[in-house]
Amino acid sequence: MYDTIIWDWNGTLLDDLDLSIKAVNVLLKERDLPILTLDRYKDIFDFPVINYYEKAGFDFSKEPFEIPARQYVKLYSSGESDLKLFPDVIDTLSFFKDNNYRQIVLSAMKEDNLRKMISNAGITHFFDGIFGIKDNYAREKISIGKQVVENLNLNPEKCLMIGDTLHDAEVAEQCGFDCILFSGGHVAKQRLETTGFKIIDQHKTLTSIISNT
Repeated sequence: MYDTIIWDWNGTLLDDLDLSIKAVNVLLKERDLPILTLDRYKDIFDFPVINYYEKAGFDFSKEPFEIPARQYVKLYSSGESDLKLFPDVIDTLSFFKDNNYRQIVLSAMKEDNLRKMISNAGITHFFDGIFGIKDNYAREKISIGKQVVENLNLNPEKCLMIGDTLHDAEVAEQCGFDCILFSGGHVAKQRLETTGFKIIDQHKTLTSIISNT
């Protein structure tokens, strides 16, 4: 039985897929590189993000990764006010809160930006902790996950990680969490299926899954 739900943010609670593709395609066009289709994006997106950038065609022998990374954040920030939560997110968060689950956000987004976005979405009150990283380079969040376990004295066997990437699965494995992956985010469903974890297509499915555990 779980007592803690650990949420990813981008692509799991927040529907930012279209904005993410649009922003990276601006950068690719500026460098005369082929733009990404939705399918191609979901086939190559990965952590650390520098690896995905290389697969997209960026050449870091010509420029440091930090340049497009900063440009991406600026483009993303200019469109983030229009972003919405996925359907059924509020109902799902409410279900867990009403049933006394501890809820945490664990993200590879810079923490001050993460907190601002969650506040703007009006859902801060659902969470017992919000944890991001210190910069904008989205390298990894395994180390943060381990710190959260230690600092909050979590029992990993009672934690469920809900994310949308292979890295979320990796975080769960490294931290000892169970994991459910959402197919509507940044990574293709067939890639998520390689992890062996349960896959959901809609958030509302979670309530029945949890109720039957």
